[in-house]
Amino acid sequence: MIARDFIVQISGRRQQAQAQLGGYEALFLRRLGASPIEIGLANSLASLTRVLFSVPAGWLTDRAKNIKKTYVTSSGLGLLNYLIMSLITTWPVLLALNLWRTIGDSLSTPAKTIIDVDSLKNKDRVTGLSIHRTMTAVGGVIGPLVAAYIITASGGLDSADSFRPFFLFQFVLNLVIFILIWRSLNDVVFERGGEEDGFLQSFRSVFHGRGALKILFYKEIVQSFFALMSGPFLGIYQVDVKRATAFIIGYMGAGEMIVDVLLSVPIGDMIARFGRRRIAITGQVVGLVARCLLFLTPPSHPEILILYGVLGSVEGCMYLGWDAFALEVVPQEVRGRYLGLRAVAVGLVGVFAPVLGGVIWGLGPDLLWWINAFQWGFIVFPLMVILMKK
Repeated sequence: MIARDFIVQISGRRQQAQAQLGGYEALFLRRLGASPIEIGLANSLASLTRVLFSVPAGWLTDRAKNIKKTYVTSSGLGLLNYLIMSLITTWPVLLALNLWRTIGDSLSTPAKTIIDVDSLKNKDRVTGLSIHRTMTAVGGVIGPLVAAYIITASGGLDSADSFRPFFLFQFVLNLVIFILIWRSLNDVVFERGGEEDGFLQSFRSVFHGRGALKILFYKEIVQSFFALMSGPFLGIYQVDVKRATAFIIGYMGAGEMIVDVLLSVPIGDMIARFGRRRIAITGQVVGLVARCLLFLTPPSHPEILILYGVLGSVEGCMYLGWDAFALEVVPQEVRGRYLGLRAVAVGLVGVFAPVLGGVIWGLGPDLLWWINAFQWGFIVFPLMVILMKK
């Protein structure tokens, strides 16, 4: 898993909500002629597709005995995605490709998550996650700078053709990842004993007697709504409004990863000493400062955005305890169905959240990030406190 995610970081791929067209892909979509509203619609259609496939995918995952086979097969569906992206010339084709990618992600994500979670015991999880974050971050230092070099050498951020060599580079690394998990991952086999519940009954049983899981579900849906509303426009905002260059974006990504390399293990030790809840709450405050810094950065000094990225990475390191906690709240025997239900709920809000984001963008791009900061401080933060106490 560390080797896989190290290569993902080398490829310059950014973390974003599933099914979203964000970052360089959103910029590519914009350069192909799509408007902000059309970008929002593209993300909404992907979310609707996710709704249709996530519940069956989660149900099938909880019934599958060989999780590796499920993971590798579904990952193979997206093997050619980046190769096709490097060739397309109109944005509706990219929209269709993203719908296909969403189907593959809906099938592969539950299996991938089960393998990732069960590769560590609960008592080792914070330490393991901090080691994972440190080692994969080394690749993350290199990846954004490689992406910036490829795009700049190909013509810069203003031309759609400049992104094509970068997508081709991502295709090659995606192929390496597929070969890695196919050849090297051990078989992960579960005994599915007992009588199988019906389709609807099995999903109703996910939350039965699990109050903390209900709160976690609600928190994740609320947080996803605002992420889906603003996420597709982040790269466009940084480049077209704040005037960031490809290398500023590259330095942002590299700075984030350098923080991960230097702080993941020390902060993991702090979590073990002071407790998951206390450090996670502090990380939430750091995250609020970072979100405010995004819209307060003047276009005359886009280099300040590097600090925004660094603070975001500090926040992520401080969430290692929270990440472990959130994984442990979901019992293994219902994890596939829970992920399916969560994906459906996220997909439903994602149908209209990106379009709403496009409308708000038309009123004023800064307003989108003011709203994002508000929800982080006054909605998601209280839910986190309540959940960790419960």
